[in-house]
Amino acid sequence: MSMYCQAWKFKVSSDQAKFEQEYGRTGSWFKFFESCEDYLGQDLMKESDGQTYILVDKWMSKEDYQDFVAENKAEVDQLDEKTSSLYDLKEGLGEFELLQ
Repeated sequence: MSMYCQAWKFKVSSDQAKFEQEYGRTGSWFKFFESCEDYLGQDLMKESDGQTYILVDKWMSKEDYQDFVAENKAEVDQLDEKTSSLYDLKEGLGEFELLQ
């Protein structure tokens, strides 16, 4: 079985602690996605420069992710607006299949 993963790169120049809190496993995004049984968790990693983060969200399938986001578009937009001030740059790194 394989999992669908989405990877994001963030540049954070100001409050790294606030970013880590919000995008970590106790933050708004994780709690929101966790309400879906097809969400399999995340990994938040920080580069040694202290300002670059990689976030990988894991889902059962791409369709599960797309369905959840489509059904909850208003909440996704609200969270995006709420958290966008925490980073300087957000870049999608791609969609991946986690091989097991």
